[in-house]
Amino acid sequence: MLYVPTDDRDLVSFAKDMVEQCRVSVGMRTAYCRLMNAITETGRFDGTRSLINMLYMHLSRKAEHIFSPVELKFSLDFDREYPKSILDRAAVVAKQLTRHWDKTNADFLFGEGVFESLKYGACLFKQWAQVEGSNQTPNYYSKLVMPWQFGVYNESENELSRQPAMVETVSLTGPEVWRRICHLPDHKKLYDRIMANARSGNAVSTPQTFFHQILSTSQINTGVTQNTRPLPGGIVQLGNDPNYSIMGPQVAADMVEWHEAWVQDFDDYTTIHFVEPDVIVAPYGKKTNLLGIKNANPYTLIQMNSVTNWFWGRSELVDILAPQDLLATWLDDAKRLFGLQIDKFIAYVGEGGLSEEIYAAARMNGYMNAQQGSQVVDLTPKFPPEMQPMIEFLIKMINILSGFPEIMRGQGEQGVRSGEHASVLMKTASPQLRGEALKAERQCAVAADLTLQLKEAKDGSNYWTKADTLQDIEKTSFKIGDLPGDWRVTVDSHSSSPIFADENTQMIVGGHKMGIVGGEYVIDNLPFPDKDTAKAAYREKEKKQQEFMQKLMQQNPEVADKVLTKQLTGGGKR
Repeated sequence: MLYVPTDDRDLVSFAKDMVEQCRVSVGMRTAYCRLMNAITETGRFDGTRSLINMLYMHLSRKAEHIFSPVELKFSLDFDREYPKSILDRAAVVAKQLTRHWDKTNADFLFGEGVFESLKYGACLFKQWAQVEGSNQTPNYYSKLVMPWQFGVYNESENELSRQPAMVETVSLTGPEVWRRICHLPDHKKLYDRIMANARSGNAVSTPQTFFHQILSTSQINTGVTQNTRPLPGGIVQLGNDPNYSIMGPQVAADMVEWHEAWVQDFDDYTTIHFVEPDVIVAPYGKKTNLLGIKNANPYTLIQMNSVTNWFWGRSELVDILAPQDLLATWLDDAKRLFGLQIDKFIAYVGEGGLSEEIYAAARMNGYMNAQQGSQVVDLTPKFPPEMQPMIEFLIKMINILSGFPEIMRGQGEQGVRSGEHASVLMKTASPQLRGEALKAERQCAVAADLTLQLKEAKDGSNYWTKADTLQDIEKTSFKIGDLPGDWRVTVDSHSSSPIFADENTQMIVGGHKMGIVGGEYVIDNLPFPDKDTAKAAYREKEKKQQEFMQKLMQQNPEVADKVLTKQLTGGGKR
């Protein structure tokens, strides 16, 4: 807990201290992220492209296995027991939350965050609501905050909620600054003060991403290639040649550094917006949590490989960087040797009058005359028969180290003779993926919980649980804030990860056959297209079936009893 001063001078000094303390390791982490990105893109430590790069594909495959929003579905749980009317409301709110993530592409953005967290060790998912337009309707936004844009007060604390302070630093253009301050009094004067410190986007000292230029005349080298000497006649450029294997954004517009600090004050977070060197944008008038939710901040930490007492975690690539670099070296050797099999190195024994001109002409013509008794000796190194098996072995080891043995990649295993045996091997090979998928699911649920808190605070819309008639709508109408306060959001049926998909499908189908769950539950929890239409058709079918059974009971009770018995027992005998 920190005390945020209210005096303007003290607040400027406090904001500078927070920025400096929270961003103490940004330089080191930016260099690390730059290196990890260069290796991921090229497959080498030196920034040159490898013939085969398995790193990017590994990250993509791992991210899709542990989080895929194809059938992402949320549900609401309560700590206490409530009547069915409350549970029906919770189901409606969970459906709206799922659709909100789908409409705003928050599900895909969170999936990108999982990918980035695997690459760098951590990534943050930020959400906020902003009232805009003449009708003052809330709009909901989300974005990813990368590690080099973020800093925390105590890096030995893993939990984000326990950090006394955190700072996000971004580079904003003039229009982006205006959008943030246009609702404030004296916004024109404030805008002029802020933009007086603006510089070209190519000259901002702390860029929004590590791709941006730092010096006005040189671009950050996202690889790690060595500097080249200036050409004779003077210095032509001050930096390295661009590494075209890795491209990044360049911004020519004037930009400013905008620091957004979230500080835990006595009873709530205080949001500080600070533009160097001395411009305070928020708090304006009084200390405020700009998220609008008490004791909450807008960030959710996405991290698959946590490290005890180290907030930033561990990159997924650490264990396979050296094997990938060795694979790149071996492939270069194989390419060189294979090329020599075509352009051979030959010695002519006993051929005294052979010059370079004669040899070149012979190579062009394809033949030459040789003296009697001369001999042609092929000195070309042979392509070693061990080369291909060793490359295949190294690729196999990379897959094993990355958690994807052959059985997890859809390939056969020696000794597997049945589908049941393969299923057992797949389950025993996937505990690591299952654990990471559950971790991603929990973090996704935390992010969705914050989304619902935002909607509860900002959304005054009415929802209803029954819509057969207008009277039903009016009778069952409610707002999100009418739900009991002990709700929490969960990811329903592990729907965020495909690694659980088959198990869930079999469980739901089995439960329906046993009569444990009904048809609407099956439609909700399996990937049916146009679920609302399917449920409406199912209700109509159930209604007609009930009418038919009522008539049958009146006309032929014995037949009706047999039909009901068959339905209840699944076709078995009493």
